Amino acid sequence: MLRPRALIVSVLACAALGASPDPQIVPQHRLVGGQYVAVRQLASVYELGRDRSPSARRAEYRTSAAELTIEADHRDIHLNGVVHWLSAPVLAQRSALWIRADDVSKTIAPVLHPPPLAANASIHTIVLDPGHGGADTGARGLSGHVEKEWTLDVARHVASRLADAGVRVLLTRDADATTPLEGRPAFCLAHGGDVFVSIHFNSGGPMANGIETYCLTPAGSPSTDDANARHRSDAQAGNRWDERNVWLAHCVHAAALSATGATDRGVRRARFEVLRDANCPAILIEGGFLTNQTEEQQVLKAEYRERLAEVIAKGILAYKRSLETLSHRTD
Repeated sequence: MLRPRALIVSVLACAALGASPDPQIVPQHRLVGGQYVAVRQLASVYELGRDRSPSARRAEYRTSAAELTIEADHRDIHLNGVVHWLSAPVLAQRSALWIRADDVSKTIAPVLHPPPLAANASIHTIVLDPGHGGADTGARGLSGHVEKEWTLDVARHVASRLADAGVRVLLTRDADATTPLEGRPAFCLAHGGDVFVSIHFNSGGPMANGIETYCLTPAGSPSTDDANARHRSDAQAGNRWDERNVWLAHCVHAAALSATGATDRGVRRARFEVLRDANCPAILIEGGFLTNQTEEQQVLKAEYRERLAEVIAKGILAYKRSLETLSHRTD
């Protein structure tokens, strides 16, 4: 995995850079069964400057407005202060580094140049989804506390901060109630949600740690945890928002990392049910591992949960402002 330098937040990590170059204008070449883009040509089109890495198997670009670090044979890249996971490893061939064309259009392009809303459009309603609830307890921590307690607590704090900013915000559950997975995106659709954010905490081995944020896997791509990187063609309703999904995930993930100092496990892809049927841009954030003693002790502290909620709200608002600003520029 790449060892990124200090996080670049605020302007660099979550900033709208204006009209987007069409990813299709970057020349593509067929390699290893797919269409690929040469990293040096990508850097030229997106004005990323010169490659600062002395290694032929690594590329590092940095300007005042953007940053990209990649390494051959890796699926994880460092993009504007955040780790992002690609659908396929970076290739080293023909004395150059190559990225799959769909990774350029579905991951890199939306972060470097976020997709604008329709002219003069706005984001009015945010739907927050506290994970689990009722009979579905979610992950169980080492202390015996369970995930459903903390997801609802954090979601309520996020809702309060968004409401203070003048945003209409709704929760898929506001009590310890069992809510079916399919009912969560259905709730968002029924209430006209413009953004859907599902809030969770993680489980794994005792050494697993960090924050990760998920958006729906694009059609034709493998999910991040697919060790064999099998490409699939099945499109889901939520794939209508692929570009905005990754930009929303980037904004929220960058904000969460900046305030918590957590290990960056990256913006990842998965075909979770709550993301597949989304009627609007949708993400799922895992705010730490309850099976890691250090991270669970943090989550048990009210001040930590309030800080996490505050930065999730800040990330959502940064996403909202960036796209609304672009929509007014394009009028």
